[in-house]
Amino acid sequence: MMQRRPGERAEAPTPYGGPLTDLQRRRLRLLLVAMLLGFSVVALRLHMVHLVPNDALDVEEAKHIGETILTAPRGDIYDRNANVKLATNRKVPSLWVDATMVTDPKHFAESVAPPLGLDKDELERRIMERTDSGKPFKFKWVKRWISEEAHAKAVEFLITEWEGVLHIREESIRHYPQRGAAAHLLGFVNRNGDASEGLELTFDEHLRSEAGVYRTRKDSAQRLLDSRVLEYTPAKTGESVQLTIDVNIQHELEQALDARMEECNSPEGMGVLMDPYTGAIYAMASRPAYDPNFYDSYEASARRNKAITDYFEPGSAFKIVTAAAAIEERLITQDTMIDCENGGFNPYGHYVRDFHPHGVIPFSTCFEESSNVAIIKVARMLGPERLDNWMRAFGFGVPTSRDFPRGAESPGVLRARENWNGLSMGSLPMGQEVGVTLLQLARSFAVIANGGTLVEPYYVERALAADGTTTYQHTPPEAKRVISESTAAIMRELCHKVVLNGTAKDRANIKEYTVGGKTGTAQMLSKSGRGYSKDRYTTVFAGFAPVSDPRIVCVIVIKEPMIRQHWGGYVCGPVFRDVVRDALIHLNVPPDQEFEADEAVEIEVARAIPAGEIKGEDGDTMTTRLSDAQIMELELAMEDQLESLDGLELTRPIGDVEEGAPTLPDLTGLSKGEAHRKLRELGIPWDPQGIGWVVSQRPAPGTPVAAVQLCALEFSRTKLELEDDPS
Repeated sequence: MMQRRPGERAEAPTPYGGPLTDLQRRRLRLLLVAMLLGFSVVALRLHMVHLVPNDALDVEEAKHIGETILTAPRGDIYDRNANVKLATNRKVPSLWVDATMVTDPKHFAESVAPPLGLDKDELERRIMERTDSGKPFKFKWVKRWISEEAHAKAVEFLITEWEGVLHIREESIRHYPQRGAAAHLLGFVNRNGDASEGLELTFDEHLRSEAGVYRTRKDSAQRLLDSRVLEYTPAKTGESVQLTIDVNIQHELEQALDARMEECNSPEGMGVLMDPYTGAIYAMASRPAYDPNFYDSYEASARRNKAITDYFEPGSAFKIVTAAAAIEERLITQDTMIDCENGGFNPYGHYVRDFHPHGVIPFSTCFEESSNVAIIKVARMLGPERLDNWMRAFGFGVPTSRDFPRGAESPGVLRARENWNGLSMGSLPMGQEVGVTLLQLARSFAVIANGGTLVEPYYVERALAADGTTTYQHTPPEAKRVISESTAAIMRELCHKVVLNGTAKDRANIKEYTVGGKTGTAQMLSKSGRGYSKDRYTTVFAGFAPVSDPRIVCVIVIKEPMIRQHWGGYVCGPVFRDVVRDALIHLNVPPDQEFEADEAVEIEVARAIPAGEIKGEDGDTMTTRLSDAQIMELELAMEDQLESLDGLELTRPIGDVEEGAPTLPDLTGLSKGEAHRKLRELGIPWDPQGIGWVVSQRPAPGTPVAAVQLCALEFSRTKLELEDDPS
């Protein structure tokens, strides 16, 4: 120890924590930098772990999480009574294969493909497909949605034969229990569950279900741990939809159309029955039909709802517009006398002809006998501007309903006033130069039936959630008054006379109910698009019943009937009669007793016809005593003889016919001169159409000469071998 010298002062000790030396400062800086770098590395790692995890970690995490997709069925579709399902869901088997278990793909395909109706080469190719790593697939579809009964039976055998290789998975598909009933209205859902057409598409927002999810952690045995739920979203069942369609009325309409189309050899037909006050559609059909259960077996054109997409010239059924307008404008009354020019008229450079010529007669008679001359004269009273306004007021030229997919319903064809030509005022009143849809025509007749208001046709009444809550209810727009109640009442009376005495006489009559309506027959455009075809027609009957309190409006359209009597009353009237009668009875509408009495008198008159000479099919005259069955045949034959194009009668009512009285001969095959001479000898005026040889005549051969007022003959440049008259 160093000794302190005597007299030296002791040094004061250095205080703790005194000023840092430069070396210490440098060391502290280095330590601080190192710590900051360390924290930065840790923070970066934490960021990467949590926000940009390693794929391996994701894979590992996924192994401990299980997820189940929860499914719910699509909503059902019911008819108006809510007791018949028109669309529902059905579980069907789908077959899949574990390709890793298939040692011989060729043998497998040869064994499995034939029973399932598959192509064995295509199946073999699918089995031999490989993953990116060159391994067979653990899962490959063999055949999905096996709904065919024969194939479903084959599945059981194949599963047993290829146990452990083939497997079944139940899948839900859309099922239509009523098969083709109302198919064009309903549309369909494809195999992938996508709504594709019709109601299924328009109301998909209500019908479709929403999938749910159930996610939990899994234990080491890969079992879901209900105690470790990570996410749960329940599936939502689709809402049920209730229609206004009555399945019984729908079936009747479809069957009646099919039967009449077969009788008339017609390729297309359609019809609708509707409540005239609410617009609720009881039934609507387009023929031919298709089965939405097998939608992919049909061409797209077969699935098109022609009742809303296709338009046609309505012919004389359109005359209600001009008639109602003129009465509403007080230009005419039922008793207004109109000169029908003895059946011929040329007001606008185009000759117009009536098949039953008249002179000056009341408008009521003009309407019931569908005088073209008279309706053109009435339209001239209205003038172009008012006629155009009235056609639009009756709902033509625009779509009718919100219930159809946007853009699916045709507005028809109604040209703007400035685009009319010089012939339009002579064509439009008769239902030419205008294209209408089935629903537009039904809506216009509903105006007359319901007392004068324009309603919106619809066929979806409501949608209901699974708990019964109403999520959609049809709300009709405010009804628009078109004509007064008094005008509507007059029009109902006029339409009733058409059925009693005019162009629809006996064909559309219903024994229990009074009927009002109008026939229509229009030439179709030629297939070349230039002018009208001479042998292709659209036939129409539109009407309502009972007349005193209409409960149903019905329109029947049949296209291209390949029979001689190709006019609306003859072709469409019987379909109207049958379906409307059944519908009214089904709806418990009380019968009209007064009309039953009238019909009884008509039957008694028919039975009072004595025995006489009638023409056989071979043209020979035969004498016979009429049985009850023959009387019924004669009644039908007389109805046929009283029909004409758009219904003007070519015969007059007859009383007793003396046995051996002369009858109208069969003129088919005769030249124009020969036919004219024969008719002149009998004292019968004629209405020749065309040149060449006779190919059809009205009235039919065998009609008593005393009953014939006019004989209409159709001529062709080519002699034709015609089939016997189907009546």
